[in-house]
Amino acid sequence: MAKRVTFPEEKSQPWLTMLLDAYFIADKGIALEIAKRLKAGDTLACKKGCSSCCTTHITIPVYPLEVVGIYWYVIEKILGPEREIIKKNLMNFETGAGCPFLVHGACSIHPVRPLACRHFNVFNRPCSPGEDPYYTRRKDVLSPNERFKERALAAMLPFHGIKESSEKKRLAKAGALNAVVKNLHEIDWKSLARRMDGQILPKRRIPRD
Repeated sequence: MAKRVTFPEEKSQPWLTMLLDAYFIADKGIALEIAKRLKAGDTLACKKGCSSCCTTHITIPVYPLEVVGIYWYVIEKILGPEREIIKKNLMNFETGAGCPFLVHGACSIHPVRPLACRHFNVFNRPCSPGEDPYYTRRKDVLSPNERFKERALAAMLPFHGIKESSEKKRLAKAGALNAVVKNLHEIDWKSLARRMDGQILPKRRIPRD
């Protein structure tokens, strides 16, 4: 059963509620599709410590609101030794390298990981080194529930000034956010590393790079 992630900051950060609502909707659809596959006799290969997709995938779409969520989570929620590891990863990040948020084989931003990461689930056997099962064995990769995916994207649209329900549904179905999506590997993560040095995320001017 999918559970909604919550943070006290939602009361003062409306964008955070939008993001977490979107993730909860998506997670419910993902849980539903995983349950169907398990009932059909498949086994889920993904588990903590399996980070093949984090190191091999170089086309990971990230929506603007997701970038804001990552900035906020890294700056305000990650503490201790892990923080320094991430900052170093971000400063040294190069296009084509593994995800900079991978620490000791695990996702350090798991509660706010992008929709693309949430939807990518592999069944029956773990990925081989360097393998992208989407191309090598597509049938073992979870197919997203499109209804829940569209609802999740619709939940993000108020961030872009679109609040009317029917308009959100229409634009989500039409893939309106595809025009503003970025590849995780194309984002200037060094700017996030610099913000980690004692700087607080501005409340009004939120980075969207």
